[in-house]
Formats: sequence, structure tokens, C-alpha cells
Amino acid sequence: MVGDYDDYRTGLEAYGEENAKIAPALSWEGGVPIGWNSWSAAMSTLDYDLYVATSDFLKREVQPQGFHNEDTLYMNFDAFWDRLTPAEMENALKRVSENGHKPGTYWTPFAFWGSPAGFGNPVEGTDGKYTYGDILLRDQDGEILPDVDGGLAIDPTHPGNLARIDWFMDKFISEGFEYIKLDFMAHGALEGKHYDPNITTGIAAYNYGLSYLTDKLSPERIGRPFFINLSIAPLFPYSYAHSRRISCDVFGTIKDTEYLLNSLTHGWWMNDTLYRFNDPDHAVIYKSFNQDSTTRQEGRSRLTASVISGTVLLLGDDFRHEEAAWRAKNWLGNEAITEIARLGRTFVPVEGKLGKQAADTFVLTHPREAGTTYIAVFNFDGAEFVQKTVSLERCGLEAHASYTVLDVWEGTASQSEGTLVVELAPAESKILKLIRNQ
Repeated sequence: MVGDYDDYRTGLEAYGEENAKIAPALSWEGGVPIGWNSWSAAMSTLDYDLYVATSDFLKREVQPQGFHNEDTLYMNFDAFWDRLTPAEMENALKRVSENGHKPGTYWTPFAFWGSPAGFGNPVEGTDGKYTYGDILLRDQDGEILPDVDGGLAIDPTHPGNLARIDWFMDKFISEGFEYIKLDFMAHGALEGKHYDPNITTGIAAYNYGLSYLTDKLSPERIGRPFFINLSIAPLFPYSYAHSRRISCDVFGTIKDTEYLLNSLTHGWWMNDTLYRFNDPDHAVIYKSFNQDSTTRQEGRSRLTASVISGTVLLLGDDFRHEEAAWRAKNWLGNEAITEIARLGRTFVPVEGKLGKQAADTFVLTHPREAGTTYIAVFNFDGAEFVQKTVSLERCGLEAHASYTVLDVWEGTASQSEGTLVVELAPAESKILKLIRNQ
């Protein structure tokens, strides 16, 4: 594509749209996935009690306030779901179903996490015909590729791995899961000597393996929608998933929020073009398992960043902590905030040319309400108060029109013309709803 645009943002959005004309995004008829993911809350300590307690808490304390979409929530296992016994998994999924929630799971289709001692282990679904040592990707000399982030690459084209995909997808479908996070996907795009001699590049192998997996989960095949999310995934090809993580892991500090918004600053245009939704990772509003607790301003800013990202809105806390429960009950019942997330639209950075930095101001024209615009403003400094002046003209609004300004979090109103002056406490953010006065 060659294009000439007065505004680089228009150009990138056009680029996404042109790609989608050639290879449409994977269709999703449902709404924005809203719910919870286990990784930040527990990591390798994930257990039955946390999973069912979270579903019960959200159903009882938060969902009645309006935190849901289409009257349900996704309750998603991340890594280490296999710590649950078969009986615990069966009971956990039964509880989630009784709560009216949809269960989600996690898998790494192209990465092996065992040691060389495990190379002789039989591959699931192959009746012992293949071992894990057989399906690992090798170089032209037959040597296993070096590990990446601790995982060894699996050859996506190997019949043993295709049988493994069959086995796991059949398992997840039969257990009633409706969402899957496929992680460490870049392992499937590494260069090597593939089993299928017609596959000569890593991306071709990735296409091959991921298209096979997606077909296994297609609504036409299984009779129900199944949401597919990619993490640590190549940007292209994109037509095999409904959403893609736009960053690596994001936890709850203001620096985590800035890191996420750096990804949004440069990748907002993928939302609803290449993928139906951007995925800003789990929104940690109190405390990740591997970090200290955050301030309330930090936690709310992390939630705000997720809301404006497109978005897959999954929480990431253990709500058995009193403060985590307080924040959930006091923040997630803000219907005006949840409604923004349900739009499934990403906010656009107001300024570019930021190098490696994140924009601190983002804007969204309401897709259905004429004359209504949202502006989100962040203070990435965790110690200092700041005052930011935002040009309405730079946000795409009429420079000399007057606007009613509603603070969506606080519910307060003011008037503005030409500029917005926004005062922010350390690590604070605001979402402002501007309605043009007649």
C-alpha cells in the first residue's frame, strides 16, 4: 500500500481497512468480552477455590451493578489450570455455569515447556505414535531450535502436533469452554525445517497450524461461538482470532498503565480492522500476585486504560482481598464507564511523534451519539500533581464551539470552549464526555 495523508492516524486506519478488504478479520457477532482472567491474581498458585470464589463474588456483588455484557461474564483460566484435579475442574465449570458465566481456558499450541527429560513423553492424541521430541521444530542440520522465553518451538505442520490440536480442542469443546487464550504464538512462526516439505517459511507454517486450529473451533463445526484470543503473536497473519494482545504482560502500577498505553499509542488502528478487538491484558485494579498493592488512583487508571483500548475487558485481581473487593464494588458499578467499554471502539492518540513514550491524551468520537466526544487524560507521574491543557481543536473538535464537559468517573459537569484544563493527582486519569452545546 502507498498512501499520502495529512494525518498519519488517518493513514494507519486506512491501512488497516485496506488489509481487512483483502483478508477480513475473523467474524465475531457477540459483544465485547467482559470478565476475569486468573494470571495476575494467582499465577502458578491457581486453584479451585480462587476460581469459584471469583465467579461467586462477581455474580453476587458486581454483576448486579451493571458490570457485564449481554448479562454474562467470562471466567477465564490462564496458565496452570492443570493444577486442578479432573474432579475440581468439573465442579468449577459447573459452578460457573450455575452463575450464568462463560468459562475460558488457556493453551500454547506451538510451545513445549518441558525439559529434555520430557522429550520421550507421548503426544496427546497420537496413541503413542509420536513423542514430544518428534514434534519439536529443528534447523536444517536436524538440531532442536534454542528455547525462546523458556519454551521450545513445536513444528505447526507436524502430524503429531495436528493430532495434539485435535485432542486439546475436543477436550475444551466437550468441557464447555467458550473462550481460549492462545499464548506464545510467535514460537509457531520461527524458521526451521518443517515436516511438510511444501512449507518453507516460518510464517507459512504459522498460517498452516493456526488455520487448522481455528477451523476446529469454528461455530459451523461446533455449533456455538468460541472466542479466540492471541498473545505474544505476530501481527500478521491476523484472520484466525477475534482479538490480539497489544502488549506483553500488564499489571497494576502506573508504569504498567503507561507501558500499555505505549502499545495503544502505536497500535490503536488494529481494533476493528485486523482484529475485532484489541486486548489490553487483564486490568489489575488492586494488586497483582507478583507486585505490591497499588494506590487507588493507580488502580483506577489501569482500569481506565483498558476501557479505552477497544477492548477485551478482563479483570485480574483476587477479590478475596478486602481492598480489591472494595474497588470492584465501587468502580465497576459505574454504568457510564462500562458503557464505553461495551462500545468496542478504541480511543485514538491525540499526539504522535513520541518516540518510545506513550501518549497521555486519547480521543473517541461517539459512534452513535452525534456531537458527543470522549477524551481520556492520564498523569503517568506517580508522585506529582499535574495540570494539563488539552486543545479541543487537536482533538478534532470545533475550536470555538462550547461544550458541556462531564467527568465520567466523578459525575461532575463543567463548561469548556477552545481548551480543557485538566488537573490530575499523582497517577490519576480522567475520562471526560464532551457534548456540543447548541
